[in-house]
Amino acid sequence: MAESIVALIIAAVAVSCMYLTVAESQENGREIELKTDRAYAYHVLQESNLNQVTVHDRIYEKAGHNYVYDRDAKQEFAVED
Repeated sequence: MAESIVALIIAAVAVSCMYLTVAESQENGREIELKTDRAYAYHVLQESNLNQVTVHDRIYEKAGHNYVYDRDAKQEFAVED
């Protein structure tokens, strides 16, 4: 009886750890995708001399040297060279 309870506790902890790992991985993936999109938008704005560009349903505008403005988030973001 005690062994089965310990096994259930271990299984519950393992499932919780797996869930946290997957959730964190997805969040990191979204952050990396947004950062990449901003860098791409900045590059396109620089090379084509446009006022705004749409990348993955987000509208970006050039906001200065190494900065883009995300109109959806209403924020400026720094872009690394």
